[in-house]
Amino acid sequence: MRLAHLLVAISVISHVSMNHALSQTSQSDSLKELSRRLDILTEEIEKAKLGEVAERTYESRYGMGPAASQVYHLKKAGVSLAGYGEVVYENYADETDAGAASNRKDQIDFVRQVVYTGFRFNDRLLFNAEIEFEHAKTGSGSPGEVSVEFGYVEAGLTNNLSVRAGMLLIPIGIINELHEPPTFFGALRPETERQVIPATWRANGGGIVAETGQGLGLKLYMVEGLNAQRFAASGIRSGRQNGAQAVAEDLAFTGQVYYGGVAGLNVGGSFFSGKSGQGLEDSTGAEIGARTTVLSAHGMYSWRGLTLRALYARVSIDEVLALNSELALTGNKSIGETQEGYYLTVAYDVLPLFKSGTTAAVLPFVQYEKLNTQKDVPAGFSLDKALERTNLTFGVSYKPHPNVAFKADLINRDNEANTAVDQFNVGATYLF
Repeated sequence: MRLAHLLVAISVISHVSMNHALSQTSQSDSLKELSRRLDILTEEIEKAKLGEVAERTYESRYGMGPAASQVYHLKKAGVSLAGYGEVVYENYADETDAGAASNRKDQIDFVRQVVYTGFRFNDRLLFNAEIEFEHAKTGSGSPGEVSVEFGYVEAGLTNNLSVRAGMLLIPIGIINELHEPPTFFGALRPETERQVIPATWRANGGGIVAETGQGLGLKLYMVEGLNAQRFAASGIRSGRQNGAQAVAEDLAFTGQVYYGGVAGLNVGGSFFSGKSGQGLEDSTGAEIGARTTVLSAHGMYSWRGLTLRALYARVSIDEVLALNSELALTGNKSIGETQEGYYLTVAYDVLPLFKSGTTAAVLPFVQYEKLNTQKDVPAGFSLDKALERTNLTFGVSYKPHPNVAFKADLINRDNEANTAVDQFNVGATYLF
């Protein structure tokens, strides 16, 4: 019906426009106007044929990236397809801060290509998934791998409340859910959200997602716990089980509360807490629970060309002394009883100063970051000073399109052992 109406409109406008053209002294001007109107109506016809494909919306939903949110923008049953990717070149300094040879080789890597697939069954039920291909090539002797980053079924109970089940992203920090590379500034993800918060962090489980019309949101899940037998002085990252035949002797609860009711603002707090021993026992047969709690607070604000981001994260682990003993960790190899990190990012789009009305952006940015995965260790153990780190990053992100970003930055790294290695990075990133 819509297409028929448009064809009738074309006929009427053509008739009126031609009569108007004959009554004017300048027939060429009238023909130009007719052509303009026909172009508009042709575009409307194409939209009617293509439906939602022609009217794609790139808006974040429930804290997820704009590409990951595509299934939520479907207005009727059907398939959604989206994705993102990034290529990064890393150039390392020849020397450490102390002047010793760094022995770091420069590299360029097709870091990841991600495909999101979703399906809306009806107005209440949907499926959403992220499939990741890392490091360009898989197979024996290759560095790459294919993995499911998330895959869940979601059922809407009301307009504001849904339940999810499947493999879920842990709703903590910023990057773990909002990790599509054009949405952040550096060529690399902030180190705090790789070492303190081990993004990308996912687990099998289920829970609720709620969002009000006033911008207040809540997520609360029960998921598989971490595996403390893989913890190290470098953090809890290796303790992720990623939903792959995960040991589920210990489960955990995780959640986030956030507020985005003011344009450009998102602030929130997150937690994860649960035992991580997964059946581990000491030499006497006593269970080592190793409860692991991760807390995080974040804020993001955009106003005109200015963007601010801030994040703080803290990890605390119980029974580390027993855990160290069972894992035969000694000296400065202890797991950190307390681990923490934070960063602040400031960026400003300077392109409107020179060219108004453009959707492109040129965003110089500065990021200051401190982290330590061994802030506290049990008595009798020493600290690895190299783990107390400070990173100062200067860079620029050029976005010829809101979904494409070319990045370059310099990271000035420092640590208390004076062994840090600075690096220069260049990245090409996209989402669709």
